[in-house]
Amino acid sequence: MLQATVGVRSSPHVIVVGNEKGGSGKTTIALHLAVALMKTGQRVATIDLDSRQRTLTHYVENRRAWARRTELALEIPDHFMVGRAEGVRIDQNESGEFAELDRTITAVQQGHEFLLIDTPPHDTYLMRLAHSMADTLVTPINDSSLILTSWRPSILSRSR
Repeated sequence: MLQATVGVRSSPHVIVVGNEKGGSGKTTIALHLAVALMKTGQRVATIDLDSRQRTLTHYVENRRAWARRTELALEIPDHFMVGRAEGVRIDQNESGEFAELDRTITAVQQGHEFLLIDTPPHDTYLMRLAHSMADTLVTPINDSSLILTSWRPSILSRSR
């Protein structure tokens, strides 16, 4: 029986796109990765964990609407939104968020080779859960995240 399952993945490969900095390109990269994977024939599900901005959800909805309007056969991932609980008790919020994320993951367990999760630009329980289950973690940065205080090309300026 073990030999029959060698090389067969029973759950999707989880790619988490995360960075606490807003504007680093997380959502854009998540959608481009999803489309690229689908173009290679992979079955992809996406989860948007940013219930405040819902940017990945809007991207997917807009792509679906554009495909309908233009009658193009665009690749559309199976998309889910997992919202942040806003109750008074943190333990109840985290329990509810865990349960909702678990239900969503269970829904995509079979039938998808990849699960792409887009995280919010701030620390949340859902963001930490997603990072803990990542097979691959993508952390985009942009030039505003880099601070170059002193750069001297000492190797290039050496006398020969």
